[in-house]
Amino acid sequence: MANRLINAKSPYLRKSAHQPVDWYEWSEEAFRKAKEEDKPILLSIGGVWCHWCHVMAHESFENPEIAKIINENFVAIKVDRDERPDIDRRYQEVVFALTGSGGWPLTVFLTPDGEAFFGGTYFPPEDRWGRPGFKSILLRIAQLWKEDRQRILKSAQHIFQTLQTYSTSSHKDHVDEDLLERGISSLLTAIDYQYGGIGSAPKFHHAKGFELLIYHYYFTKNELIRRAVEISLDAMAKGGVYDHLLGGFFRYSTDDLWRVPHFEKMLYDNAELLKLYSMAYQVFGKDLYRYVAEGIVRYYREEASDPEGGFYASQDADIGTLDEGGYYTFSLKELSQFLTEEELKVASLYFDIGPKGEMHHDPSKNVLFIAMSEEEIASFLGKPVEEVKGLLKSAREKMLDYRRRTRERPFIDTTIYTNYNGLMLSGMAYYYKVFKDSWALDISVKTADRVLSELYDGKRLMHTHGVEGFSEDYIFLAMGLLDLYEISRREEYLQAAINIANTAIELFWDPQGWGFYDTIPKGEGLLKVPSKPVNDSPTQSVNGTAPYLLMTLYSLTGEERYMDYAEKTLQAFSRLVREAPMISHSYLISLYAYLKGMCKVETSERWEECLSAFRPFKFVKFSPVEGIVACVGTSCRRIEDCQELTSL
Repeated sequence: MANRLINAKSPYLRKSAHQPVDWYEWSEEAFRKAKEEDKPILLSIGGVWCHWCHVMAHESFENPEIAKIINENFVAIKVDRDERPDIDRRYQEVVFALTGSGGWPLTVFLTPDGEAFFGGTYFPPEDRWGRPGFKSILLRIAQLWKEDRQRILKSAQHIFQTLQTYSTSSHKDHVDEDLLERGISSLLTAIDYQYGGIGSAPKFHHAKGFELLIYHYYFTKNELIRRAVEISLDAMAKGGVYDHLLGGFFRYSTDDLWRVPHFEKMLYDNAELLKLYSMAYQVFGKDLYRYVAEGIVRYYREEASDPEGGFYASQDADIGTLDEGGYYTFSLKELSQFLTEEELKVASLYFDIGPKGEMHHDPSKNVLFIAMSEEEIASFLGKPVEEVKGLLKSAREKMLDYRRRTRERPFIDTTIYTNYNGLMLSGMAYYYKVFKDSWALDISVKTADRVLSELYDGKRLMHTHGVEGFSEDYIFLAMGLLDLYEISRREEYLQAAINIANTAIELFWDPQGWGFYDTIPKGEGLLKVPSKPVNDSPTQSVNGTAPYLLMTLYSLTGEERYMDYAEKTLQAFSRLVREAPMISHSYLISLYAYLKGMCKVETSERWEECLSAFRPFKFVKFSPVEGIVACVGTSCRRIEDCQELTSL
């Protein structure tokens, strides 16, 4: 028998509708029930794409014994983190403070008022390795709630007051070159110069960090910076964290070498990475970067977008019963059944395919990553490079066809989220500027028109159908519309971006502490606590991106108030970023643009040429001026050629 989640809009929640747990969505009804029945709340937050969420669901929430304990002692609330990032953000902060780590599934225990007192991420069903399992934790908390409630309430109140205090603390300070240099220096120190990327496993893409370094390389020509960017982008592009048959990146790598990922594909990751690799190709000219950018677009063109407009939110990591990566990995025996001997030889060298692969739950399965170049294979086999390329091309086509024909495709969440679609509008716009792919422009126009018609009433914006918009929906969509305006020259996108940005200021601006709240503080539990996110986690943050949007609007409209809001947002988080320079690369990009000045280029006859030229913080406006007029900050001059932008 289905529980009440059967009527949820979220596909993640609907997947829990046949579990024996008496789930509620986040609602007044759930909190009222907890108060009336005097029960603590079990809050479970995850995503439809999340492997460990599926594992915990299978092991615990589908277990009748554990479900009975939950139903008798708790009010259970299930939340989709993509649908409600505001809820997820607050309770992630609590669990991180309690345990030093976060992620999904997020498992939090709350008082009936929604104040957290204990939490973690994935819990196994039974005690393991000297640590309590989920069943033991449920029973222990139920016992404490009955026998030592004051201790729980005191702990919950302390956590709540700490969050309240932190949320109202001021981080205002001046901004200067030193703040930027501190951030870039910290980033360069954190680079893994052996295997690429930032830090150690698990490794995330941190696209904004590498975008920042590309800008810095442009202004400094420092070869260490170029090395940091190229070793990282090469490693991600060649690694198993990229889908080498269809295209698109998986969410992160479980190892230092970028070989074995968690296999979910996220729109927000691929949006930022599409811009990054398009830019990297523009600056460094590597065919590998073009291969990656075109592959991301191919994935969205063929599988992850609506032909009528709109980019889909995510694709699951698993197929069947918890078979993570089973859709994407191959055994040598399997490949030998449909590849020719020569195709198999070349593919095995290229992708390092052998009898023993990388998947722990099925050691015969190989993750595809580029181990040898086509030129190296040609030399090794004594074949012409063109023959090797032809064999590899036919092998890839057969492998992709086999994958599609014989395997269950991982679930794709077709929800249209405004914030993520705004990011992809920016990614597609940059890709179009570099590669002139007409499909990218066409789908972007359809997407913008769909979001504006379905999720925007001319004043208020929705996050998705049935969910009010958050500040990141407004800021990311406004930025995406400006980027689309640049490549389409359609004035309605500029006007929509201005209107949406104005509403964001009206709804979310903090007039005392400055910066943008993530949402209007209201609702149950920790939603009462205001939050102004600036940390990239690892996707760009609303307060990291907002200054760039506002400076672009100032450059295009001349309205001083936009620059005033941009400066105040940068100043609002200056002390925090000074203390933790790695917290937000999107903020550092905005700071860099502020210190260097936005570069506005106006032209008509040289518009295409200037659109394609690389220059950080550039916006090209189609204007009926003679020749080319370029303005950096408040200084304008006429130039003869777009290549002269490099001297400004």
